[in-house]
Amino acid sequence: MIQTGGRIPAAGLFVPADPPPVPPRPIHSMRRCWLQLMVLLAIAGRGTGLAGPIDLPGLNGDGGEFPLWDHLLTLKAGGGYKNNALLAAFNPQDTPLVTAGIELFLTRLPADGHQWTVFFTGDQRRYLDPVQLTSDQPAATQELLLLSQVSYKHYGARWVQGLSFTHLHAEQAFDATDLGGQPGMIRASGHAFILTPSLRYPLPRGFHLQADYVLTRQLFQSPVSSYWEFGPRVSAGWQYRTNGSIEVSYQYTERPFDSRLQTDPLGQSLADTSLTTFDSRYEVSWKQTWYTPRKFQTIVRGFRISRFENGEGFSDYHRLGGSITTQLECGKWAFRGLARWSTFDFDLQIVSVFDPVPRTREETEFEGRIEYRWTPRFRTYAEYLHERQRSNVQADHYHANTWQAGVEVDF
Repeated sequence: MIQTGGRIPAAGLFVPADPPPVPPRPIHSMRRCWLQLMVLLAIAGRGTGLAGPIDLPGLNGDGGEFPLWDHLLTLKAGGGYKNNALLAAFNPQDTPLVTAGIELFLTRLPADGHQWTVFFTGDQRRYLDPVQLTSDQPAATQELLLLSQVSYKHYGARWVQGLSFTHLHAEQAFDATDLGGQPGMIRASGHAFILTPSLRYPLPRGFHLQADYVLTRQLFQSPVSSYWEFGPRVSAGWQYRTNGSIEVSYQYTERPFDSRLQTDPLGQSLADTSLTTFDSRYEVSWKQTWYTPRKFQTIVRGFRISRFENGEGFSDYHRLGGSITTQLECGKWAFRGLARWSTFDFDLQIVSVFDPVPRTREETEFEGRIEYRWTPRFRTYAEYLHERQRSNVQADHYHANTWQAGVEVDF
């Protein structure tokens, strides 16, 4: 998983109900699951029920039967180095590290219109030199990410109905802007429980409409406030060919905090209040797989988020961003790159009373991965991650680099 070096957002996490979760592997490691994906695309593309056989070129003629269930298990181990383990603006601390991980992907073919998918991933990065954000906090010894998802889909005569449940546990440095409103980073451990029902309506010529409702319970240890998160998401897409699609979406999210208070324009807490934020997210994405002369994939996303609160507006901001992911497979070699960029413009927050200009922030991330497949089940890899945050508030400014290498084995 190339994102092991990055941060999980503290708020606004959206786990899509469609498509089903597929391990973020280079193309060659998913060959055992290609049949399931082809059947799924064939059913979705027909949009006219499940009666009659599903003809897939190249799959008939050998007289064999394909299993109804299939799975992929991956074990990972490695090591590396991070020069700013806690993404600190002041006194960054570096450390060598060792990593371990596991991924499990289990899927049931929708031969009778019912599809089940189970996905689990766990990644641990152990610091060989414990690090601290401040002297009054305990030393951090690891980053931990555990993600589990179970999803179900029913392909009916005209509608595709879905339901997914996701559990996410993260122990890492979070963005303090999302958790407390102030600049900087905060070390925290939390659990997210996410329930997402969905309804999809296929249209002629590869178009579709979809509606989801995302209900999240986010639990944090004190002093970080836990919260609920809920709201609808609607999307429209066009699969203009089997290996290419465009989608636009809108998501509204309401987030009432359990114990976080409203603040005045200078960030001072207001007694006897409770804070609720409201997000509107607009997104457009383009996905394309280029099969010849080499297997090459590109995903381009752009988004805009507007956040408002029920108080005096201290948490209000507008965020604009985008990302591009590329993946290339050449024989036994595979390459992947990811670039992200976003900007924050705050409505009321200022740098300080001595410098009363609006607070702004820019985030950039660059990730790269190269791997070599020695056998169909065994590969080695090397990864690099660069994270940088620029801001006119000094406590909100940092940069970090992570180097990592290791081995992965499929079963």
